[in-house]
Amino acid sequence: MKLSALTLLLLVVGGVVAILVEDATEGIEAVETESGLDEVTTFDLDAGDALVTSADDIYTPDATDGTLVIPFEDDSFTCGNTLTESEITLIESQFSSDLTAQSVEAAAAAAAVKRSAIPVVWHVIYSSKTVAGGYISNSAVKKSISALNAHYKGSGFGFKLKQIKRKKNTNWFKKMKGQPSDSYMVAMKNALHTGGANTLNVYTVDFVDNMLGWGTYPWAYKSYPKQDGVVIQYNTYPGGSLKNYNQGKILTHELGLYHVFEGESCSGPGDFVADTPQQRTKTFGCPGSKNTCPQAGVDSIHNFMDYTYDGCKTNFTKGQITRAVQRSNAHRF
Repeated sequence: MKLSALTLLLLVVGGVVAILVEDATEGIEAVETESGLDEVTTFDLDAGDALVTSADDIYTPDATDGTLVIPFEDDSFTCGNTLTESEITLIESQFSSDLTAQSVEAAAAAAAVKRSAIPVVWHVIYSSKTVAGGYISNSAVKKSISALNAHYKGSGFGFKLKQIKRKKNTNWFKKMKGQPSDSYMVAMKNALHTGGANTLNVYTVDFVDNMLGWGTYPWAYKSYPKQDGVVIQYNTYPGGSLKNYNQGKILTHELGLYHVFEGESCSGPGDFVADTPQQRTKTFGCPGSKNTCPQAGVDSIHNFMDYTYDGCKTNFTKGQITRAVQRSNAHRF
């Protein structure tokens, strides 16, 4: 299972409708049902931001947030999404066929409505009822959705929190690798995945291999629907404990676009976006400037799809948003 599906989805909402509490048996082999969850909190998608219960639920962007373009820092932390040149060639060939087959006007109009209110189901995986054990608060989740909406402001993408589900499983929380073939990841998603192609499933864990996040690509949903979704390091939410990666931008990074350094070359198609300059290497930390290719334009060190610190990442380009819209229309809406 080399390719999996990813997403571009959600907006912020509060208001608890129901809470279910049951004991659950821990273990990677068990297939969990709704009753096997520890807690489920459901939100009213139609109520809007008025149901946010406190100021702590709101992400307050700094002066650099909310423009259209993102980055990471310490090179010991990485993103798990990597593709070979041959895989990308096959994917892009199929994407061209998918675009040709779309009924552009009617389909695009319907998709735009759905894209503005993407339902998000957040799965809190934990080993103990402490923050260090992964038991992050509802407020931390709400603030993450608020941040996601701030980062995608002006793009037409909006995210709404539908449910927070909590599951105690120490193996899933502590032993997972940021790889699509990881047995713990496969088992977790098979047991917990909720909704269809238009729903964003987010899982929070404590990766064992220094991954910050891993997300499936949208075109893989048809083949592997249960594996669709994003898995991120649990303490990267706004105000979380992971230094330099605690503004919620890891989630923003993992929603289905290629990296700006895709292919790591100064020739070739790169990330298939015309307004992101060619970039030969990943960027770590937050350098003042960087230019690794002779073509016009410097490296996109402030783009959400580079590897810089959260504080360094500030934007998507218009071309990236256009591609995200095309991808979501073709595979999600």
